Amino acid sequence: MAITTSHPGPSPSPVTGVDAPAAPAPAFEHFDEHGRRVCTMFESATDLPREPASGCWLVAVDGSANSMHALAAAFRLATQGNVHTIDLVNVQPWMSKEAAQVELVQRGWTSTAAARAWLDAHGFGWRLHVWMGEPAARIVEQAESLSSVGVAIGARGLSATEGLLLGSIVQQVLHRTRGAVLVVR
Repeated sequence: MAITTSHPGPSPSPVTGVDAPAAPAPAFEHFDEHGRRVCTMFESATDLPREPASGCWLVAVDGSANSMHALAAAFRLATQGNVHTIDLVNVQPWMSKEAAQVELVQRGWTSTAAARAWLDAHGFGWRLHVWMGEPAARIVEQAESLSSVGVAIGARGLSATEGLLLGSIVQQVLHRTRGAVLVVR
């Protein structure tokens, strides 16, 4: 099931041109068979009860205005369902073992700063999952492993033909996800 929506009004802007603070120690890490860090997970410091992931939306966040629109839409749906936690997923491209050790965490932490700050400002709990790999596959895998209510993802507004030709992440997520997908333009 796919839902497409437009988001009226201004969106929180991503942090740009600012030195990002160092990421805290992750709550969870996963390494591949070569010892390369491929996943880290962080949790917010919000004292609200944290719902099990199966009751939460998974929002793909990359620091763009489109992903912030998707976050705002998922936030509205979560609050209507009386849920106070959102799972964020950020996917970084493949890196060498040495680069992944340092850069995976910092890149994911930096590119999600605006989303985390926005949820913190609204008193909302979050879990951040930073993955390395192919974005659509990792987003779908994360949604399935968490049994998320659905995936919220921002779209750049490509036509169906452009999306098909470019193999957009949104198109791939729509075709691979078994659950609900909220596409926000």
